[in-house]
Amino acid sequence: MIRPRLEIADIFRSYGPAWRRANAGHVSLTQLKVMAAIEACRTEALGGHVAACAKCGHQHIAYNSCKNRHCPKIP
Repeated sequence: MIRPRLEIADIFRSYGPAWRRANAGHVSLTQLKVMAAIEACRTEALGGHVAACAKCGHQHIAYNSCKNRHCPKIP
């Protein structure tokens, strides 16, 4: 699977803190929680596990998702 060059989480991580400061008082707590969940999704902040190929033994870390229904990475 080819990863897109830029994801919503990347934008939130880069510009989210400044945007939240600029819009303080105009964003609901629920919206802030969704932003935080998307920022942390599939990063080491949520933990992960080692995924390994049974044929070749290649291993990589698979980070856990945020499980938020608004996250674009969650099917």
